[in-house]
Amino acid sequence: MRVCRTIVLTLLAMVLAACTSRHFDPPQLAGRPALVDDAGKPRLWVLTKQEEQRQVTVRGSTLNSGRFRTDTFFHFDLQAIDPETARPLWKQRLLTLGDDKAHGTRPSRVIGSAADGALLGQEGDVVWLVLDHEPWAVSAADGKPLANGAGLEERNPALKGMLPSESKFYGFDKGLVLMAADARQFVVRGPDLKAIPYVPTPVTAPPPELKSNGSPRIVPLRIDIGEVPARLVELDGRRIGLYSEKEARDAADDTFGDHLRYPYSILKEGAQVRRVFWQANTVPMTRFDETYDRFTDFTPIDGARGFLNGRFVKVHGTDDAVLLDQPTGVLVWHDTRIDSEGRLAVTRLDAGLKNLWTTELPISETPNSPAFSYWLLPGRLLVMGAEQTTKDGVTSWETQIATLSLADGSRKTWSLQGE
Repeated sequence: MRVCRTIVLTLLAMVLAACTSRHFDPPQLAGRPALVDDAGKPRLWVLTKQEEQRQVTVRGSTLNSGRFRTDTFFHFDLQAIDPETARPLWKQRLLTLGDDKAHGTRPSRVIGSAADGALLGQEGDVVWLVLDHEPWAVSAADGKPLANGAGLEERNPALKGMLPSESKFYGFDKGLVLMAADARQFVVRGPDLKAIPYVPTPVTAPPPELKSNGSPRIVPLRIDIGEVPARLVELDGRRIGLYSEKEARDAADDTFGDHLRYPYSILKEGAQVRRVFWQANTVPMTRFDETYDRFTDFTPIDGARGFLNGRFVKVHGTDDAVLLDQPTGVLVWHDTRIDSEGRLAVTRLDAGLKNLWTTELPISETPNSPAFSYWLLPGRLLVMGAEQTTKDGVTSWETQIATLSLADGSRKTWSLQGE
């Protein structure tokens, strides 16, 4: 009987000391998502931070009395999303921050609320991150940790005690780039995660632009406020603009040919503008000893539909519109409404500007919306953004991932917070 009583008391003590309830806030994005190559297969990686509160029973002076303590934790999780299905393939917890010295009935210290993380880049089978000011190397196959700061120091004696304690000293250039505490610069590359002195990858500056007469050309400034939309495309032998009437008038005012040569310099009205298609007409021009082409006027294209905040889907890293084949055509971003109920939509058009399909996405485009990201994959468009909803006067945001078939516009979606 004494043994049984001891077992019962032990179990009771364990129950009283156990976590009695847990609450998780919705996960929030940490840094920007990234497309990772997993043995030739594209995977969308998303790093999140999530707050958890545990209510823990603390045993009192007697077996039938007790009080509660609230412990707070912050979890950093890494997820890989399948671009074909918009569903998670795996989820890996990398780091949990909290007060490991919590005791008694007072709430634990809140440790990690200001911590952040970001994906830095991929080199071979290794993906680099920074979490709470510490570098991490993980496997491109499953996100499992390969090394953190301590692991890097163990592999590289030169870094012992020299890793910087601030995220701003870490970067990526075909490997993890870091500035050591003594201002030496290293890059960590290869499967062995060996650090070598860093020599920046040479960047070749483009040659200065010259006019036809050999004199330097004055290039219009790019104003980096908001997106530079792609609104001009050469399609089936025609230059076609997607402009409002005011934008088209500005584009046609092209005495020196700058609007034709630098379409980003054309007036951009706000998001609450409706754009239609125009046939761009050009002529060769000779001015003094320089020869160039310029716009003369824009003619509205009859029968083509207009788009609210319309602009072409761009080739990443350029101002060029994406050109599709089978059939030849383009993709247009546009909004469904001018208010907070509006959503981002995509329309595919053929070379004759005939509508092939239109798909609405669960992604908002309002003045407060975070910028959405997209990736053009073989036969597919992958988009990630935030959907704004308001209930009982409270506005909330939900991160949405959508994958669209370029053939017919059919979509599949997944909510990061609704998992």
